[in-house]
Amino acid sequence: MLEETLESVRIHEGTTKRLDLLDYKMVPYHGDYKRKPDEESLRLFEEIERADGMVLATPVHWLGPSTLMKTFIDNLTYLEVNGSRLQGKVAGVLAHCWEDGAFGTARDLAMILNTMGCILPPFSVNTRNKNLRRNIETIWMWTDAALLGKNMVTTVEMVRQMAPDWTYSPTRFQ
Repeated sequence: MLEETLESVRIHEGTTKRLDLLDYKMVPYHGDYKRKPDEESLRLFEEIERADGMVLATPVHWLGPSTLMKTFIDNLTYLEVNGSRLQGKVAGVLAHCWEDGAFGTARDLAMILNTMGCILPPFSVNTRNKNLRRNIETIWMWTDAALLGKNMVTTVEMVRQMAPDWTYSPTRFQ
């Protein structure tokens, strides 16, 4: 799924850089909002902050994301509580499973990204069950992954052109 999304980004004239969580020796988040996470997480966050968008791709393990993805999300809290640093970043989610749980996992990750201020374009939350054969009834599992890539490029271009102010202003609503 991820390769289909990345290829679609390239076809639509976007650039990609794949970051594998296995390449980072993250430690579980300590839960203290005033302390930084580990150096490996900070190194990964530097890459993410430079990007216009990101796709979270995870296998489903016991109805949830992989341990690596969960550790990453927990550590990502640091960017949220220190200035909503993902605000306005275009994002998507891919979850694949052998049995069940992909929909719930993808939904939960999308909600976390949304809460952190990310923009989720149409068809940005995708699942695939590896036990289902590719046919007319399941073709969306393949086409939507590519559509995510296209829509990410389109949304990044829109955000660049519009340069919206995503910040909250309490006086605006008085």
